[in-house]
Amino acid sequence: MARKSRKNMMPLEATALPDKEKKVLFKAGLYARLSHETEENIERGTIETQMELMKNYVKDHEDIVIEEEYYDASFTGTNFERPDFKRMLQDVVNGKINGIIVKDLSRLGRNHREVGKYIEEVFPVYDIRIISVNDNVDSYLDPDSISSLIVPVKNLMNENYSRDISKKVASAYKVMAKNGEFVAGTTPYGYMLDSENKHHLVIDPDEVDIVKKIFDMALSGSGRPTICKYLNDSGILCRKEIQRRKKRKLTLDPFEIKSNYLWSTSTIGRMLHNESYIGNLVQLKTTRATFGSKKIISKDEDEYIRSQNTHEAIISKEDFNKVQKLIKQNDKNKKHKAPTNYSIFNGILKCSDCGRAMTKQEDLRGKTQISNYFCMTYLQVSKSCSPHKIKTSDLENAVLESIQLQVKLVIELEKSLSKLYFKNNQGSIENEYKNKVKIAELKISNLKEDKRKYYEEWKFNKIEKREFIKLSEEIENKITKLNEDIELYTFTYKENIKKIRKNDYWIGHYKRNRKIKRLTKEVLNELIDVIFVRKDGTLDIKFKYQDEYQSLVNYLEEEAKENEKVDIRNISQAFVR
Repeated sequence: MARKSRKNMMPLEATALPDKEKKVLFKAGLYARLSHETEENIERGTIETQMELMKNYVKDHEDIVIEEEYYDASFTGTNFERPDFKRMLQDVVNGKINGIIVKDLSRLGRNHREVGKYIEEVFPVYDIRIISVNDNVDSYLDPDSISSLIVPVKNLMNENYSRDISKKVASAYKVMAKNGEFVAGTTPYGYMLDSENKHHLVIDPDEVDIVKKIFDMALSGSGRPTICKYLNDSGILCRKEIQRRKKRKLTLDPFEIKSNYLWSTSTIGRMLHNESYIGNLVQLKTTRATFGSKKIISKDEDEYIRSQNTHEAIISKEDFNKVQKLIKQNDKNKKHKAPTNYSIFNGILKCSDCGRAMTKQEDLRGKTQISNYFCMTYLQVSKSCSPHKIKTSDLENAVLESIQLQVKLVIELEKSLSKLYFKNNQGSIENEYKNKVKIAELKISNLKEDKRKYYEEWKFNKIEKREFIKLSEEIENKITKLNEDIELYTFTYKENIKKIRKNDYWIGHYKRNRKIKRLTKEVLNELIDVIFVRKDGTLDIKFKYQDEYQSLVNYLEEEAKENEKVDIRNISQAFVR
């Protein structure tokens, strides 16, 4: 991305810095952040108090106007995926604002590396004035303040503070869990938080009867698929679907529109094993891999925090234990049946009508094993979709034949391309590109060094401020032009040799499978995006790299000379089934 000049970001005349005669108007964005609306945070200041502090600051500075306000509530400082923070960055890129004001640097974030990247690398590219009111940091009036030790030190302190808070919160949750208080994020189905104590579960009158029905069906011998189908057929919405419809202000009538979220066998399974329904809590089963990491790892079972009789039970302990015995017995019986829980087509095979996954159903009838795939919606909700039934053997044979054909066609395509690539003198194209870029980068480096020298001359009063401004802007304009030239060189180069580079990253996938004799999960994930099963049992196979393939076919059509034309009639049929 080419650098934007300061001239374009100033609404007034060409002066980039204020002096006695002219004032530059900075279009500022006020940014506030609050982690959680806890008492501790309220004492430090709400979003409103942060905004008031910054607005009062602006009142005392005539060269600043408030262009936009941004705030993120209930977002930690270590998380930079904040909606308004990202909106502010986009406004920076678009030139809507050229100044950012915060109460203190911790509002930007508490990860010193990330904050330092924005302050020292990103914002200077767009000539953004950074003001931290409480930290007395102003990158415009005092450029040294932003590069001094105060910024990285404060950022490091903020990160350490956040790390310390995280440890304290984790310790507090552990103590609360041991005391029988509810500290999980989502309440178990059938319960809600006590209005007088958010760490205590009470029975949800709208859901309790459904929980009882699920356990009653399990006690009578019904399996998870049967229970799941009963709930969906009865129009009983799962909690996730209810929340979705309320958020989008949709009807809660279960039969008016097709559910987006349905009861699943995995949900039923988790409920039947959940000790919450007998009045116990089993908490803190997971943890983060490291501080600030998004990766969640499971703890060993002996690390769980267990508490008994913490809230009113819905299911008796006697009935709960009976259900656990029945589940164990069913699992034991399943060992003697054909496996049903694994398929190499998981995540790939879908119904062409409703878009949901196809699931494998296997059974042993005498000595004969029956294996078919069915639409998941059809199995879970009667009459909501059709079976889209297909035999496992027919599916595997059809997909294998399709892959073998695609591999053959891709290899033929590569042979035709090789003849043309050899004539295109790729090496000279690449060398020419590298030389142009190297020269441009050298010029940019020299210009930056010139700018640094002019800055030192201004600081030591060897040149006037106005002269420094003029020279700096001339340099920035030249740098902008050179960056645009590099972008053009790069685009042209990529266009010239993109076909060769594409060979490196996708044709190899097909070449590795030139001798494929059987299907594996790895092969399917490597070559296929999705397989749709139509109502009549036929397939619509979407291979990966379809766009790349067609691009190369078009290239052949354009570049092949009359006396060396390649027969691409068959090749062009690739990826079409």
